Amino acid sequence: MISQTGRPLEKIRYPSYRWVVVSVIFLLGLFENMSLLTTSIINPVLLNTFHFSTAQVGMLSSVSGWLAVPMALGGGYAADRFGPKLVGSVLLAIASIGNFFWAGASSMTSMIAARIVYGIGGTGGSTPVGNRVIGYWTPKPERGRAAAIYNFSFPLGVLILTGVGAPLEFLWGWQAPLIGLGILGVVTFVLWLIFVSNSPAQSRFVPGPQASYLEESTGVQKLSLKTIIASPTITGTGIAWGFSGWAFVFLVSWLPAYFVMVKHLNLMQAGLAAVGPWVGGAVMGLLSGFITDAVLARSKNLRVARTYLAAFGQFVFGLAILATLLAQSVVTVAILLFVAEGFNELSASIFQVIPVDTLAERAGSATGWIFLLAQLMVTLSPLITGAFLIHHHDFLPAFLVAGILPLIGGLVLLTVVYPGKLGRKRETFS
Repeated sequence: MISQTGRPLEKIRYPSYRWVVVSVIFLLGLFENMSLLTTSIINPVLLNTFHFSTAQVGMLSSVSGWLAVPMALGGGYAADRFGPKLVGSVLLAIASIGNFFWAGASSMTSMIAARIVYGIGGTGGSTPVGNRVIGYWTPKPERGRAAAIYNFSFPLGVLILTGVGAPLEFLWGWQAPLIGLGILGVVTFVLWLIFVSNSPAQSRFVPGPQASYLEESTGVQKLSLKTIIASPTITGTGIAWGFSGWAFVFLVSWLPAYFVMVKHLNLMQAGLAAVGPWVGGAVMGLLSGFITDAVLARSKNLRVARTYLAAFGQFVFGLAILATLLAQSVVTVAILLFVAEGFNELSASIFQVIPVDTLAERAGSATGWIFLLAQLMVTLSPLITGAFLIHHHDFLPAFLVAGILPLIGGLVLLTVVYPGKLGRKRETFS
């Protein structure tokens, strides 16, 4: 596409308002993911104060995830159909109410009800909504960075929960993080209404030439949901993300409890010991977008920049978790998991961008299907682990499973995932 001056539009330095939009998407992810993972710091309190069993705690940790499974596909389709501005604002409002509701709960029944409310508006729908916005607001050379900023909310959220949320809980009670998250949800809701639009052309903040450039870069993709589901690239990415998610959520949900139950640390010490992995994840989560975009610029090959890097990250992730089986000290475990989560976030950002690379205009539905597959594993992880621990207070099998699954995911990526194509021999319309 050529501008009126005769220069290629991609060479023109337009105002970077799109990064304001990406920043709001980041806040959406930060709020939703911290809300989803709040059980990681509340689990020890539920075990010791409310005297819930590990099976009950596992169920509470996973209940919102069960709703995230249908909401992933439904939210993604709704974002494609009705626009991410409307869908995102509704989900933010519901999720915020869920956090306030949980802060006032006093029994297992009321806590489950609160998590159901959160689950309706939680990460299941918000993740494809965010990716749908990225598909319209960023050109392909910048999508890795945009997806990395969005995905950065995962490790940063866990870092805040363990480094700040746990001490707040220790000082002012387990309700404090939930009230804080409810307030964050309201703030994000307001910013979403002000700054986010369905496309650059609908934004009053974007000049016409920039809007034309961004929308020209998306292409035309009218595919049925059945075709999206049948895509080896899309489904393979979802499977790999699911195996990664099992290990990630196991660490988030049970690492503080592991330090309390096995290493005999108090709640404050356990929170501090669990910070290490999320520092590594936060650093790599932010850098990963620049890494994958730099590899893409140099190689001109999406499979090299996305698939190979994601598979490498999963191999290191799995091997580092397995190495903890040989570690004895808390410090050694923390160092190994620092490395593990760092490389996992290298992959996680790429999982976010692959559906956008492949189907920009159907990124909501494509991401919804991927996230549905991932969420199945994410939901089963704390539930099965909690049920196992009620009979066997041995974390070794749980660490073993969490280390093997990412290795399998890496092999899936190398076998069937071809970003930019529906499959190895199946082109898209972009």
